[in-house]
Amino acid sequence: MAMILILDDRATNRSIFARLASVIEDNVSVEVFGDPFDALEWLEGNRVDLVITDFKMPGMDGAEFTRRFRALPGGSPGGVPTPVLVVTAHDDRSFRVRALDAGATDFLQSPIDHFELVTRARNLLALGRRGAVVPEPPAASGPPPPGSLPVRGAEELARILDSLPAQVSATDRDGRCIYANVALASALGTHPAELVGAGPALLFGAGRAERSRAADLAVLATGASLPPYREAGAGGELLTTKAPLRDASGEVTAVITTSIPLTAIPGSSIPSGPEPDR
Repeated sequence: MAMILILDDRATNRSIFARLASVIEDNVSVEVFGDPFDALEWLEGNRVDLVITDFKMPGMDGAEFTRRFRALPGGSPGGVPTPVLVVTAHDDRSFRVRALDAGATDFLQSPIDHFELVTRARNLLALGRRGAVVPEPPAASGPPPPGSLPVRGAEELARILDSLPAQVSATDRDGRCIYANVALASALGTHPAELVGAGPALLFGAGRAERSRAADLAVLATGASLPPYREAGAGGELLTTKAPLRDASGEVTAVITTSIPLTAIPGSSIPSGPEPDR
């Protein structure tokens, strides 16, 4: 069961974010706070799998809240940072840098795209579980290759990502695929293992490759996620997002691409938009 904490000083936003969080996956528990000091007090004795916080709040902004959360035992259990998704109306790089320096994992810019919030949160939960896997002792034949996951961890991560109604891939700094889920492989008529090591042209097709690589480079350069954009791809018209994948030290090592056919987005269950910061 995933535990998600939502922090926003606006009651309307708290209500909307809580409703969206409830559909991220089954059996989600949500704790909602309007005051960052109350949230920190609760976090002193409780574990969470994901934090979604507003940036601009009276008394303490999202960067300072994230810094104080990271200082708590639950902020980085076992040395693995709990994902923190910061919502901000500011497109100023300085705000993002402050939040990153404090330990933020990803960003969303308001007004929020509801599907993007659900997808980003889903991915962050999956990646958080991947980092929380306890490595097994190495086999007698020697340690696993650098960067590899234990067998149980790899199987669990693949199961989670293969259950998503989206085409998900991860590409390294050179643009080579290091992961592809079943949905993406099926859309391309192949198996996920066949896509590992592939370049942008094979992974996204000739029409998307150049734009996808340029978007990856932007994420790698800034360390920030990109707003969702529409594009034509395998499976029809897609809504695509790009987000950084960080190692335990906070360095961006790869880019996560998530694309979902627009026909698969259920609009009827999406509530009206949250209030932007002023």
